[in-house]
Amino acid sequence: MKGYKKVKKTKRSADKINAHSKIRIHLMLIKDKIRTQSYKRAIEENLSPSDVVLDLGCGVGILSFFAAKKGCKKIYAVENTKIITSAIEIARINKLDKNIRFVKKNIFKFKPSEKVDLLVHEQIGSYLWNEGILSKVAYVRDNLLKKKGRIIPFKVELYLVPVSYKSDLIKEIDFWKRKKFSLDLSKLANKLFIQNLSRIFAPSIIRLENTQSFICKEKSVYTLDLREENKIPKKITASFNLKKGNRLTGMCAYFKVYLDKKNIFSTRPKKNNTHWGQMFLPSFKEKIIKDKTLLKFTLLPKKQPRKWRFRFELL
Repeated sequence: MKGYKKVKKTKRSADKINAHSKIRIHLMLIKDKIRTQSYKRAIEENLSPSDVVLDLGCGVGILSFFAAKKGCKKIYAVENTKIITSAIEIARINKLDKNIRFVKKNIFKFKPSEKVDLLVHEQIGSYLWNEGILSKVAYVRDNLLKKKGRIIPFKVELYLVPVSYKSDLIKEIDFWKRKKFSLDLSKLANKLFIQNLSRIFAPSIIRLENTQSFICKEKSVYTLDLREENKIPKKITASFNLKKGNRLTGMCAYFKVYLDKKNIFSTRPKKNNTHWGQMFLPSFKEKIIKDKTLLKFTLLPKKQPRKWRFRFELL
């Protein structure tokens, strides 16, 4: 664009714009008891004293500390933002720095002196792929992990379910459509719609406290196996039987995380949600199902959710 200069990103500016360099996001992650306690159990149950561990994207170091307290040969805590300075300080205060080697480096440039037995990571984005989970885990798996090394988590399973859900924005638009004080204020509904056009039909993160908005049974539609996969699927499809009277407003997506074969947790709606919440993919128009109908849903995912394409077909 004319009049704008392209800003060259320095290491300092990259840290500044990276949300993971801020304390607040790590508060949210550690407060997520479902996530953090599940990781703690899995690390403790899968570690042996002879293991060399790689904590990919260590943040404030919580997963490395779990490994250190359990006892293992060595831990590489790799982090590419300035938050690692806090992790180093916390390790010293808690006397857990003896076997932890903190490394501030892009994972793709990291080459330890030996291969590791266990990769621990939490690169799962709210939109599954948007934090680079595939490329980062694949690099460690193929270059730094021993042939029989383990990965925590090793698998993520994606679920879809049609829902009758209205976002706060849609509720605001509906508010202006109705007469207030005997006045027609619908012009404001139109303006609000236009001002937020890009948001209305884009994927968003929601936090449902129950499954009351589900209009049929959810389905497992895709499994990401981090022991072998390194590409985002080109297409995900699913079909659902809808009943007469159902009100379809979009699709809800959530996932199940397999830390190991026993320690598994889900982002399915519940009163105490995980920090991930759920994904909401809105339909273009609200549909009232007039007869028993088959819904065919197609998702073309990308790394960034703004580039996702999806389609609802009622057959």
